[in-house]
Amino acid sequence: MRRARTRGRAAAVVVAVAFAAVPLFAGCGIQETDVIEAGGPASFQAFFDRDYEMLLFFRSPDGQLTPVIRSTEPPAGFGDGYSESGSGDQNSDDPAGPVPTEKVVLALLGGPQQKDRAAGLTTALPTARPGAAVKVERASGKVTTRLPLALEGLSSTALRQLTCTIAYSQEADGQVVVHLMGQDGASRSGTCGQ
Repeated sequence: MRRARTRGRAAAVVVAVAFAAVPLFAGCGIQETDVIEAGGPASFQAFFDRDYEMLLFFRSPDGQLTPVIRSTEPPAGFGDGYSESGSGDQNSDDPAGPVPTEKVVLALLGGPQQKDRAAGLTTALPTARPGAAVKVERASGKVTTRLPLALEGLSSTALRQLTCTIAYSQEADGQVVVHLMGQDGASRSGTCGQ
């Protein structure tokens, strides 16, 4: 069945990310300046459509987390909708909702794409096995995620990658407690800001 999706549900996300002098405006005629120390980490605002895009967190060359917006839909010009087998819902004005957290976590475990690696982004996480499954439950303001990997031995960067990616897949502002459960029985809880 074909359903048209609306683009009116774009979300604005403000993410605090510490970074050094990055030439964001290189080639625009704006001269680079030195870093000025002035308080906490810098923040930026990213606009992404939670119905079609996901926010994944990878490791930048300086070791900090960097968000990457990844699309789940084909580029414009490939049709005006998508087909969804077994849907039964004929209301074309009803968007499908945010990308499922399970899909977002598996995309994170798939690692950075070629363009991400070209920008110097890496991951501290192991790659998921083919056919790996993620299970997500939300109750009492906490998101519990059962992962297809062992938590014991993961670095703090790897745990933060998981926590922030899951938090922002659940809430536009990333303000939710994330409880991670590994295959090895180990568990960790925290928020993206920790």
